[in-house]
Amino acid sequence: MLDYYIYLWKITWLDVLAVSSITIFIIARLLWKVGNDLKRYKRWGRLLIIPRVGFWLGILGAYLLMFNLANPDWFDQPGVIQGEIQGKSLTNSSANPYSIQVKRGTEPLTLWVDYQTYKTLNIEDQVKIKALPNHLIVYQCEVLP
Repeated sequence: MLDYYIYLWKITWLDVLAVSSITIFIIARLLWKVGNDLKRYKRWGRLLIIPRVGFWLGILGAYLLMFNLANPDWFDQPGVIQGEIQGKSLTNSSANPYSIQVKRGTEPLTLWVDYQTYKTLNIEDQVKIKALPNHLIVYQCEVLP
């Protein structure tokens, strides 16, 4: 499981740092504003704190939702696929140029691999693959005997 999150960190570290810094900024600003409002306002004036907290939590929720939509693998369990290699192909994609087709049960599944994995795998090899569940990028591959 640790290797799953290490791989995710390697490919999305900039997004994680951006969302973390935005979260820290919003929470710090929210605590500072609430502290000042509690000192400044009495009784009914303190009700102004509720919409302010709601506004900032809404902003934070929007950023976390955008992060979840862009990187849903952070909130899923790693996918483990065991099957037989049915085919290998090169694509025109610059981000993921190498793909393999794995027969898992009755249906083929296309996964993206790096060059070293692409080179070492042969058609009809039995493999156990760990991949990102949403982006279908292989981060660990084991050829079974």
